[in-house]
Amino acid sequence: MLREFIASLRLAFALVCVGVSLILGGQWLGLIPDMDAMEMRTRQRYCEAIAINASAHVRRQQWVDLTTILKTQVERNDEILSIGLRSDLGTLRLDTGHHQEMWSDLTQHESGEEARLVEAISVPITLNRRPWGSVEFCFRKPASSAWAPFTRHAVFRLIGFFVIAGLASYTLFVAKIMGVFRKTQVVPDRVRQALDTLAEGLLVLDEQGKIVLANRAFTDTIGIPLEELVKKSASGLSWTLPHNQELSPSDDATYPWTAAIAKTELQSERMLHYRLADGRNRIFSVNAAPLGSDDQQRGALATFRDVTHVEEHREELEKMLGMLRSSRDEIERKNSELEILATQDALTGCLNRRAFFERFDAFWRTAQTNNTPLSCVMIDNDHFKNVNDTYGHHIGDEVLRRVSQIIRDMHQDHGLVCRYGGEEFCVVFPDLTLKQALDEAEKTRAAIAAIQFEEPAELKLTASLGVSELRFNPADPQELINQADACLYVAKREGRNRVIAYNVNMADQAEQDQNTVAKPQRLDISYQAVTALMSALSYRDAKTAEHSRRVADLCSRASAQILDPAQIYVLEIAALLHDIGKVGVPDNVLLKPGMLTEQEWEVMRRHDRIGVEIVSSTFSCDELTSIIAAHQWIRLEGQRSGSVPPLNADENGQVMWCAKMLTIADSYDAMISDTVYRQGCSHDDAIAELRRCAGTQFDPELVEHFTRAIDETALAVTLGAFAVGKQAAIQIGINVERLAEALTQKDLKALQEHAAQLAVTANHCGLESVTAAANQICEITYSENLQWAMLLRDTNELLDTARSAQADFLRDALELENSLSFESS
Repeated sequence: MLREFIASLRLAFALVCVGVSLILGGQWLGLIPDMDAMEMRTRQRYCEAIAINASAHVRRQQWVDLTTILKTQVERNDEILSIGLRSDLGTLRLDTGHHQEMWSDLTQHESGEEARLVEAISVPITLNRRPWGSVEFCFRKPASSAWAPFTRHAVFRLIGFFVIAGLASYTLFVAKIMGVFRKTQVVPDRVRQALDTLAEGLLVLDEQGKIVLANRAFTDTIGIPLEELVKKSASGLSWTLPHNQELSPSDDATYPWTAAIAKTELQSERMLHYRLADGRNRIFSVNAAPLGSDDQQRGALATFRDVTHVEEHREELEKMLGMLRSSRDEIERKNSELEILATQDALTGCLNRRAFFERFDAFWRTAQTNNTPLSCVMIDNDHFKNVNDTYGHHIGDEVLRRVSQIIRDMHQDHGLVCRYGGEEFCVVFPDLTLKQALDEAEKTRAAIAAIQFEEPAELKLTASLGVSELRFNPADPQELINQADACLYVAKREGRNRVIAYNVNMADQAEQDQNTVAKPQRLDISYQAVTALMSALSYRDAKTAEHSRRVADLCSRASAQILDPAQIYVLEIAALLHDIGKVGVPDNVLLKPGMLTEQEWEVMRRHDRIGVEIVSSTFSCDELTSIIAAHQWIRLEGQRSGSVPPLNADENGQVMWCAKMLTIADSYDAMISDTVYRQGCSHDDAIAELRRCAGTQFDPELVEHFTRAIDETALAVTLGAFAVGKQAAIQIGINVERLAEALTQKDLKALQEHAAQLAVTANHCGLESVTAAANQICEITYSENLQWAMLLRDTNELLDTARSAQADFLRDALELENSLSFESS
């Protein structure tokens, strides 16, 4: 008992010494304030305050009041012996009594007894910024003794208290924790044998966390014999975090057995990783329970369940889900990029006509429903043909880029900006009245006129603009555009470089002067209906829909310099819908991989005629129906008889011109596109075939015009990933995106539906790899023993394939744009 007390006292003395050292260190670092210095500073400020007050009284010559104040300070402060006011000449003007004697003795006997008992402070005062004298203070020093430095200084008082109290408290504390504990009893052999039969690893630990017993399952798992484990700290084994980060034995909170011993609480399902000697990792689910009572802690019992296979499987699933989410996000991003490619004009970056009319219809319905204003502005570059003829088409393209950039920067954030024709642009402003639209149009005209070119520097631009609004009661969006277009022609007739607003008499004026101003053509074609028909065709046969879109682009480019915007629009819609009759063709004919028989061709001809009837009944536009019907006659009857209708100049001459151009574009795209039974030919071969058949199947003059208009640099749209087509690529991306979302939510029914739909779409587009992957997913989802890990792996492979196709499409689009820019420059 005495030995334990002496050991406790020695340890307590050591702790007290450490504490005293810390206190002195804090004093040396200035962390403990110096009370004497603080007292001196307080006295100095006190004296300065009295001196300032005295200076004020001296300035007013209030000597009696000043004397009374100073005496009051001496009477109320026991530490002050006297106060005197001495002038700069050495004359003591006033004092509180006996000040002269104290001050003289203090200055004469600075090293004597009086000096040790009295402290003097002199504070100078000034009048009118000149020294006048000083206020002198005599303070009583505290009584001094041999122990005074230790009793007066706060640090020494603190150290004294800490030494006395620390020795007592530390001795009791250390004696308590250094008590003798009874050792854990030795585990009997029969208990060892019983524990060895357990399938889970087990450790019996003492109160210090050292191993007393380990069963065979644990030793076999970690590869260390029992003899090496006994008396070894369980926390000192090779435990790691999930990413092979070492765990220190001092990280007690990480280990369940240390928490169980410290908190006397059960710790369950704690995950720990163990690194074997060969570098492999094992994952354990650990449960730890304290042994003994709260008063007498005996240690802990820990069990280790090997969940390596389960955890690795779970981590693999989480990794695949992460990859799935990442791939889905990437596909969403690329879908957005593809959507931009599908809706923008390649040269100017404005909306193309199809995307423009789709969004225009939405604005139109909103304005009609909410009775809000909607304005339209038509913009035409003045003398643009002269620019092309004088400076070349590359300067003309640069003019269009600069003008479109101005219009987009000014208006695309709050309206729709479309390249409507060759050098014409259309801007739609929702919620803007006619006056507001006129203001915007005038700003646009001024901005275009301010454009300057480095080369050629003499080139100056102007533009004519026409503005209309819903107040003039247009029947549909096309008529609103026609009204603005009529204003544009009036602006050109009146001298160009101006803005003209629509009025109800303008249509009559335009009709009276057709030689000067062309009357805008009324087109009863709802682009919303066109979109619906194309969606139906895409769902029925994506390849045919993409072929129609490519043919529409070819027709638009080939007729850009010949037809006016309204006629180009009709031809473009006719190209989009020329194969609409295929929605009713049976699958065994439509999807046949080989050549068609005569009976099957008869089925195709019959449904071509049905397509003409669909267009005729859907749209009130005779010109559109006539173009498609004439195209069908040229394609079928012309091939049979070898005759081609002449290009007449009568009222149907324009229809026949459009029908012949549609036939050429249709045949050209069919020749350069790949099919299941043949590979597409090159651009040169296709042009050669068109010229060979000129005079029999095709009009020779139009073949040459088509050849000049469609240069080889623009044909990248039909090669590589572009063969899939913009809309088909977007549709595949959306299907894959929905498939990934269904898999993330583990919606098996939605997963089956999206996988089947993706397989059909990819098969129509000729993407065999995507089709195979989608069919594989369908097989897995319909299997009895559904394996989500395999499903995740196959879905990730599908997403990789889809991303690759999208990346090819975007890369080819960028190369096409760069090549076109290079050719233009």
